[in-house]
Amino acid sequence: MTSEWQDSAATASDMEVGRLMYASQSNFTGPVFQEMQRIREHALQRNVADEVHVALLHQSGWFVEWMEGPPAGVHALMGRVARDTRHRGLRLLHSSRGPRRLTQPWSMAIVQALELPADFARRVATLREEHQQGRAPGPATVWRRLSTPLTHPGAAEQAVSDRFQRVMVCAARGEASFDMVRWLGRTHKAEVVHRRFAGSRADGLDVATDYVDLDSGAVVRRVIAMARNGLHLGLTQAFLPDYSHVILLLSGDSTRDGDLMQRLVAACARLVHRPVVVGLGQPFCDHAALQKMAHRGGLVYLDCDLAGHIDAQAWWDAAEPLLDLSLAANSDWLPLSVSAG
Repeated sequence: MTSEWQDSAATASDMEVGRLMYASQSNFTGPVFQEMQRIREHALQRNVADEVHVALLHQSGWFVEWMEGPPAGVHALMGRVARDTRHRGLRLLHSSRGPRRLTQPWSMAIVQALELPADFARRVATLREEHQQGRAPGPATVWRRLSTPLTHPGAAEQAVSDRFQRVMVCAARGEASFDMVRWLGRTHKAEVVHRRFAGSRADGLDVATDYVDLDSGAVVRRVIAMARNGLHLGLTQAFLPDYSHVILLLSGDSTRDGDLMQRLVAACARLVHRPVVVGLGQPFCDHAALQKMAHRGGLVYLDCDLAGHIDAQAWWDAAEPLLDLSLAANSDWLPLSVSAG
């Protein structure tokens, strides 16, 4: 296994763009989501023209903005950002050239974590120092290290690939994926972090995505519940290369299950590294059809049937041995190439 996740190996695109990230303290006290929506409306008018893609995070009273695009466009955006009165104390955390990870002009995330602004500020200070010393990690790793609360297992080791296994769970019907994450949080007495993502489409609703970090001993396993509609968002797709597996909780309805697979195949279309897909469902699920769809999209598909009553624990009891097996087999789900991320 590689010792550090390399952001530059994430997508099929080999065209380099300017990549920049900063953190700043928020100045507004009103509803965060409404203000972020207003930022989106203004940003889309200018960023699209400059060919700049942006992801904006709000957490614990702080903003983090990740920009990718032609250097001139990124420079112009930073000029506008510096004059914006909605934040203060801008700290540059990353500046480089590399492949584009963000697939859409604008994405946002609002994270509800149980920590104080001072805790977030400590992570900002550490990353700022690393940037000034010329040893800052790639932008996706910066984002993960900032957004992971200090109290979570392995929070300081987000750049170390062989210490983490990231798994997405998505349900074809209802909120079974979120039920699983909540159950894991209760069972392991671990904090469940609640997030809302939104993208650049004005007609697209924001979606929920929760996660829990579990220390299994061999690795820290992050289990992320993602809403079906969230698979099309640029921010979701930016982190798909980080996941070893995507677990699909199937409904047995071939239309619903097929739609979920189509969404996942489309989300992974640009990736070099693609997660393994695990389909969990009752014996009457049409695994053969889903496997064909996955293979056409370049995805490996594993099926697992469950019998009897299915609840959050049953889903996880079926999924966990498959995740453990990949560790026991020393499966390297991260890219082998090493480059300047």
